[in-house]
Amino acid sequence: MEQLQTKIANLEIQNQFKADQDAVQTAQMEMLTTLRTIRAAITSASTSSSNGASSKELQALKEENESLKKKTMKQEFRIRHLISGMEEMQEKLESS
Repeated sequence: MEQLQTKIANLEIQNQFKADQDAVQTAQMEMLTTLRTIRAAITSASTSSSNGASSKELQALKEENESLKKKTMKQEFRIRHLISGMEEMQEKLESS
């Protein structure tokens, strides 16, 4: 009878161990999922800002670049206009 009680106690301990083991495994799987999510977020953040600029900074730089292009085009037009005016004046002076 004592052996039977010992076996029952051992089986109960084994069942409790299995339950604890399943709980630990479930917690580990949850942590693994969380870590994978964190790794994916870090990876996507590092690839999107590989040059060190955020998307807002990139947009600001693009807008600034476009503004500078327009300014350069205006200045080039003014310079060409001034040069042509100077050439006309020089031709008039030479022909007089």
